[in-house]
Amino acid sequence: MALATRGGYDAVQMREVARIAEVALSTLYRYYPSKDALLAAAIQLQLDELRKDIAQRPPRQRTPEGRAAEVLHRAFRAMQYNRGWAHAALSAFHIPKPLGERHEEAAPLAETPPPTSLAELMGRAAWGPEHRITTAEYRALHMLEALWSSSVIGWLNDQITPEYFEERMKFAARRLLAPEPETGR
Repeated sequence: MALATRGGYDAVQMREVARIAEVALSTLYRYYPSKDALLAAAIQLQLDELRKDIAQRPPRQRTPEGRAAEVLHRAFRAMQYNRGWAHAALSAFHIPKPLGERHEEAAPLAETPPPTSLAELMGRAAWGPEHRITTAEYRALHMLEALWSSSVIGWLNDQITPEYFEERMKFAARRLLAPEPETGR
């Protein structure tokens, strides 16, 4: 993370990580087969920190959509403090693979959020830890997570302001997570 802080995605070099960690490069590759795998592990650490923060200071908004938006805002605030890390983290997941590279077939979207994902943290904050997230709720949470990622990239590229980011997340959460109106049937 310190390397990313200094220079984003390109600054994270496996040889330098091994040197700083005082391990052989082959040992580092045994545990993290690529830079993206190493960054994914660091992202999980950040999600764990966000989970602890949410447990210590639960979102104050009154509605599920407001609480989910607050989680997105907290996650963004962490990125604002470290633009280099934000660049590395988002680059690890959002740079397309080279066109000639063979890809494994994409797995279908799971019916529930992975246990350590931004979508799961939003769902837990929105409806509480005992709520069983429905397939429709998870799809909405997954859409919010994707919008969050693209919005962070927009911020990194100086296309949107932090204020617009926050309004965008609130708007999307209201639209995607608001309860369905009663039809009277």
